[in-house]
Amino acid sequence: MGTFSKGGFGGFRGKVGSMVGSSWKGLEVLRSKPVRRRGKSSPDQLQQQAKFSLMTKFLRPLTPLLDQAYNATVIHMSGFNKALSYNILNAIAGAYPAYTVNYPKILLGQGDLANAELPAGGSAAAGKLSIRWEDNSGSGSARAGDKAFVAVYCADLNRWSYKQHAAIRSDGVAVLDVSAFAGKKVQTWLGFVSAKANRVTTSLYAGEVNVL
Repeated sequence: MGTFSKGGFGGFRGKVGSMVGSSWKGLEVLRSKPVRRRGKSSPDQLQQQAKFSLMTKFLRPLTPLLDQAYNATVIHMSGFNKALSYNILNAIAGAYPAYTVNYPKILLGQGDLANAELPAGGSAAAGKLSIRWEDNSGSGSARAGDKAFVAVYCADLNRWSYKQHAAIRSDGVAVLDVSAFAGKKVQTWLGFVSAKANRVTTSLYAGEVNVL
């Protein structure tokens, strides 16, 4: 049975006929009941399902980071879902059923805050990973106190390591302890969030690194 939570003009909850009322991200939502699929999926549906599954599994561990790093560009949508949608369309390589993630095309943040310049990952000490960039504080919207976020993915272990405040722009370098990835190849990304957390850069791929 459906109910109105605030009288006849309030939010609707429950089911009536083919409609379902609910609340999502502070909004009152009325939607149709999902239709049960009959028969086999089409080739196009199978391809889309495979892409969705691949990218969801890849990005899910980064949900807190993505919700922050996509926050400035989403409306009535989670940052994770925005990131998922973008990367399914732009960062999957190969042909069905052997899809792979195209690491350089992955975006872990999206916005209009000025990027840093020439990011590059490296490992100069056992279990340590550094990402360096040229400090461009004062150029356009770039500010010295912008907070760097860094993400590191190891395909061999299917595991992420990330830090939402790894350094500030004027530092020119962020260093992470990635002891769990010692002796492994990893993929690296860098981005920045403004000090007030209301602007974000479009993330940058910082390359593949062999961790010592």
